[in-house]
Amino acid sequence: MDEENNWREFSDDISKMSKKIKSNISDEENIEDLKNSLKATKESISNNFNNLLKIVESTVNDKEIREDALNLINNLKHEMSDFVEIAKEKVSDAINFNSLEEE
Repeated sequence: MDEENNWREFSDDISKMSKKIKSNISDEENIEDLKNSLKATKESISNNFNNLLKIVESTVNDKEIREDALNLINNLKHEMSDFVEIAKEKVSDAINFNSLEEE
C-alpha cells in the first residue's frame, strides 16, 4: 500500500511539472507574440503617418496650412511611436518582474 502511494505521489508530481512546463511554454509564446504585435503596430502606425504626410504634401496647396498639417502629423506620429515604446517597456518590465517573482 505504501509503495502504491509513493507511485501515486510520483505520478502527481510529474503531472504538476508537466503542467508547469506547458504553462511556461505557452507564456513564452504569448510574450513573443505580444512583442511581435507591438513591433508590427509601431511599424503600421509609422507607415500610415508617412502615407498621410505624402498625401498632405501632394494635395494641400496653401503653404502655411501644409506646414501646420505636416507638423501636426509628425507630432502625432512621434507621440504614437513613443506610446507603443512605453507599452513595450511596461510589458517587458512586467515580464521580468514576474520572472523574478517565480524564482
